[in-house]
Amino acid sequence: MTSTQQANGWIPVRREDGELIGFLAEDSSGWQPRTVFGHPIGEVGEREAAEDRLHAIGMSYLAEKWEVRDGADWIGVQLVEASPTRVTVQLVDFFDHADRYGERQTLVAPVGPDRLRLA
Repeated sequence: MTSTQQANGWIPVRREDGELIGFLAEDSSGWQPRTVFGHPIGEVGEREAAEDRLHAIGMSYLAEKWEVRDGADWIGVQLVEASPTRVTVQLVDFFDHADRYGERQTLVAPVGPDRLRLA
């Protein structure tokens, strides 16, 4: 892990090869692991536990099934690009939103659970 802090105070966590796997965000309750695009990916707790969670998950969360909120609807998506500044998703809900299948949306990071969630 590197000790360099981001402008928002989050601490980047990197694999042994230097690849960014996420961030540690501190608040009054403790530390929370977050994806490279700032989405919470675990409970708030001790710093070591939050860092261990990121190392255990690695980048596998990029391959998970996600949903993006569009108005009152949650639509199935795949992540196609992720960075500390944004995440691009592709709509893959063929049954309920066939007319929008394949559409891409770019969301500005950090992206919270009110906009994007694991399916």
